[in-house]
Amino acid sequence: MLDMNLSEIEDQLKQAIGAQSLRTFGEGSGFVIREREITADRFVSSMVKSLGSRSVESIADLVRDFNHDHGVAVHYKPYYQKLSTSCFPRLMHAVFESMLTYLYVEALAPLRNGPFARFRDILIQDGTSFALHDSLSAAFKGRFTAVSPAAVELHCTMSLFTDTLVSVTMTGDAECERHHLPDPKDLKDILLLGDRGYDSTEYMVAVDDAGGSYLIRIRKCHDPFVAKIHRRGKRYRDLEGYRLSYVLKRVGKDKLVDMDICWERPKKQVAFSRVVARWNSVDKEWVRLMTNLDRDEFTVEDILQAYRLRWQIELLFKELKSYANLHRYSTTKEPIAEGLIWASFCAAFLKRYLAHTCQQMLGGIAISTRRVAMCGHQILGGVCGALVRGARGLGNALRSAFRFLAHNARRTNPRREKTTGRLALGLRTAGAKA
Repeated sequence: MLDMNLSEIEDQLKQAIGAQSLRTFGEGSGFVIREREITADRFVSSMVKSLGSRSVESIADLVRDFNHDHGVAVHYKPYYQKLSTSCFPRLMHAVFESMLTYLYVEALAPLRNGPFARFRDILIQDGTSFALHDSLSAAFKGRFTAVSPAAVELHCTMSLFTDTLVSVTMTGDAECERHHLPDPKDLKDILLLGDRGYDSTEYMVAVDDAGGSYLIRIRKCHDPFVAKIHRRGKRYRDLEGYRLSYVLKRVGKDKLVDMDICWERPKKQVAFSRVVARWNSVDKEWVRLMTNLDRDEFTVEDILQAYRLRWQIELLFKELKSYANLHRYSTTKEPIAEGLIWASFCAAFLKRYLAHTCQQMLGGIAISTRRVAMCGHQILGGVCGALVRGARGLGNALRSAFRFLAHNARRTNPRREKTTGRLALGLRTAGAKA
């Protein structure tokens, strides 16, 4: 089964989170001044393994795991003191940035003749939030102050082709989402998917001018003029020139509506963009999708299928919260809350990397990142233990992990994904035989 050389994977892991790299991060962050029992490599490897392997309810759980992993007898107080300084979040953020830099492989690829073939990548932008202890409201201001005075918002950008995060920014929940969108200048030949809250017309114009593409759901407050409705019949011609809200009240809810829109009353000027609308019978409202994707390349049905790919980032958030302990801890210390958040991202990111490298080793047989996330206690101990020992035995630990995942973490129904799932519109599993 494992006919691929593991040396490249070992090198990436050692460069990103090997013992020497972690010691360097420890010194650079100020976390380690003098070598004692709690070294940076021991500390990070044990914390990532704990958060990625089981439910952690308190700092005491982390202390017990640290002592068990390294055969030491560190007391709660000195461990807690390490967490409560600003060095802790600096260390974990540095580790996460190192993972973003080195630990990624291609997980999905566009079909050669598919609609996504011209894109270098598909980026998905979204955020996830949760409440913190009320005393942290000065550092992390909540959006709903009466209910949650303190809450954190994590603004995330995900690459669909590598099926993992490419950037994360941490702010208070009251911070505007649009401030954390990718720079339009970096989106040439890239498709950006975004939910409501990211619908800035100025931003979309900038993306288009930079040679990028976007597919963003817009809110009701965006009410442009409809210049042209791409359906046959006089009833649709009579609705052209009116506001979008007026038009949607008068078209059939059983119809998919494809329109050219502009922001000034249309005369002879070229329409600014394209809007596709579909009635959501569950939420009892119209789903409005604005895009600059060409109508000759993407039909209305293609647009709706492409937008469904945005759900992949929601699945990643689910993994973070369910299998990497991204949740509220009862701490009043800002460094502890922030550091544990970055540590959770490290745990989830490492498991995704192992899922994707396993998929490559199997020649493109699809591996479920969710199932790998659930297998943390079977695979992380060996890999993290080998890394902290200076990578001795890392190859054997990876072989053991990949063999286990090959049997226990394959995707349930790859064929169904080609018709109704993420592979339904011109994508394939990377590494699979064409």
